[in-house]
Amino acid sequence: MGLTVRQALKIGKLKDAVVVAGYQGLDNQILFVNIMEVPEVTRWMKGGELLVTAGFAFKDNPNSRKKLIYDLAQKHVAAFGIKPGQYFSEVPQDMIEYANEVGLPLLQLPPDAPYMDFMLPIFEILISGQLSQLKRHEQIHNCLLEALLSGGGFLSICQALYDLLGKPVYILDKSGNIINYVCGLKPEQNFSFIDLTEAWLQIDQDLLNYPPNRSRRIKSEFKGQQHDVVLVPVQADNCIAGYLLVLEDGISLDDQGLFALEYAGTISALEFSKEKAVFEAERKVRGDLLEDLISENFSLEEAVIRRASFLNFNLNVKLAVFIINIDHFEKYVIYQTNHQENHIQEIKSYIFENVHHAFLSYPGGVMLHMKSNCLIGLIRMEGEGHEKVLRQKLQEIIRNIKTRFPKINISVGVGKPYKGVRNIKNSYEEAETSLKVEQYLNGGEKVVFFQELGLYRFLYELKGSETMKTFHDEIVGKLKQYDDQNHSNMVHTLISYFKNDCNLNRTAKDLYIHKNSVIYRVKKIEEITGLKFSNPEDRFNLQLCLKLQYLIE
Repeated sequence: MGLTVRQALKIGKLKDAVVVAGYQGLDNQILFVNIMEVPEVTRWMKGGELLVTAGFAFKDNPNSRKKLIYDLAQKHVAAFGIKPGQYFSEVPQDMIEYANEVGLPLLQLPPDAPYMDFMLPIFEILISGQLSQLKRHEQIHNCLLEALLSGGGFLSICQALYDLLGKPVYILDKSGNIINYVCGLKPEQNFSFIDLTEAWLQIDQDLLNYPPNRSRRIKSEFKGQQHDVVLVPVQADNCIAGYLLVLEDGISLDDQGLFALEYAGTISALEFSKEKAVFEAERKVRGDLLEDLISENFSLEEAVIRRASFLNFNLNVKLAVFIINIDHFEKYVIYQTNHQENHIQEIKSYIFENVHHAFLSYPGGVMLHMKSNCLIGLIRMEGEGHEKVLRQKLQEIIRNIKTRFPKINISVGVGKPYKGVRNIKNSYEEAETSLKVEQYLNGGEKVVFFQELGLYRFLYELKGSETMKTFHDEIVGKLKQYDDQNHSNMVHTLISYFKNDCNLNRTAKDLYIHKNSVIYRVKKIEEITGLKFSNPEDRFNLQLCLKLQYLIE
């Protein structure tokens, strides 16, 4: 802890000193007091000194006086005091000019005061400040170490840091998701996960330039307002594991506060390492169990139910499987990443962590397993309430992944919920079917529940069969052939006619033609196909063939 030159001039005999030059440097910090005895004194200066002298070393040499002033300023000496009497009657005018030029505070000391009258009071204050600083460091160390050893995890670290700083504290994972926080604000003032996520998109662009375990002041926008933020990237196991974030609005953190924040970063690194080890072990166990469940690789149901209970997961409720798939991942790997394994693992790790975090508050939790280019999840789903929440979370996950990796396409298939561990395989196969049908018909990038596929649930299984193709060609094939030969739009008319519930007026409006033209085309379709719209069975066959057309094409 330093003392400014301005403050020192109010202590003891220095009250009688006169500032003759370098007024702009009066806020320089004094860290030490020393006496100049030899001309080459600057070689031992480290910066922050109050240097005092009688002037013997430069009394007869104007050039050495100039060099001395310039060298002291370059060494960031806090101030230079000259005591008149034995060698000078007053501070030389040339030194005043040089000191003003470089901004070095130049003091004319009282001639009748011993050096110790200047030095001892300042030393007492500096030593007292250093002692206070050491005590504060010890307090910070003990407080944060106790938080770590208490077993309270990140919440204890947040609380300890909040108690030390009195400012809102957040701990985030490396993707910017809030892990824990203590803010002491009213609910309407607190920053939610959404607020921080939006702000994180601004911060995220510069994170690579921030050194790990060092504090960095930045500005970010929360709720439409600019806020001062201090950020510490936390490095664990040679990579950035997360971030400590403090809202600094109002009074800025002093050096002690920044030290506490950086030390908390070191403590957090230990917690990140511990959590990572636990997470990886549990992830493997959960992944192995889920692989056994979806492949029905078990003999006794009671055994897998017991295994799941050790992981705090209940298999005795209605469960559904979802699959988050990276569409055309092989092409992405070849053309976008150039087979860079680090980037591929980064993508998969981000998806896993994002999904894991999204379902932390979901009732019953989630069981996840990364398999090739997709992430498989097993989750509780009982009733429309769970289905609605699940859909929202999956859509949010797709948005987050697309924001981080814009060139990746993500699709999600969800199987029906079942009760009973032997039905988990059925839900998994339905999720796979949902994915395949959606990718086949629409190109993917949606969340599709199996029960939403309707007729396509089983039509997809017939895709490519000769029976399907023959049935299609017998009906719609004749219309397509007629269109090709006569440059007409019978197939398109049929699609519009059914889309508009066989209403002639709405079909005419949809096709921008006269109602009579629609009547003519409907009769022509009946003539070509040999089917009647008045016959329910014929209408069904026509509609079925239009759906088959998507799969055949």
